[in-house]
Amino acid sequence: MKNSKDKLLGIVACVGGIAVLFAIYFSFEESKTFKGFPVPRYAELTSSSENLEEYDWRPASEENGLPLRYQAIIWLWGWEVKEVMGTLTVYHKDGQEVDVISQTDYLSLSTVPE
Repeated sequence: MKNSKDKLLGIVACVGGIAVLFAIYFSFEESKTFKGFPVPRYAELTSSSENLEEYDWRPASEENGLPLRYQAIIWLWGWEVKEVMGTLTVYHKDGQEVDVISQTDYLSLSTVPE
């Protein structure tokens, strides 16, 4: 009897873990300006131009940087960290770079114009 309960608990834990991973993965969408770069679906876009997107996003933090779940999603989408300077992290992929700044409740994505 105990063995079947352990199996059931294992299945429930596995399904729950998969559901959490799907929820995290689908809480991000592609940036409209920076093709192929993920942005939090629930971040509020406050300003946008050809080379800049600014968001209000509560999980953003100056002290702790980008949340680990966001860093993981960026990595899963194929972006690699090129450089970190204070609140700025530069990501690169396929010859493209995106500068990400995380400050308290503030997130920005930008590039240097060519």
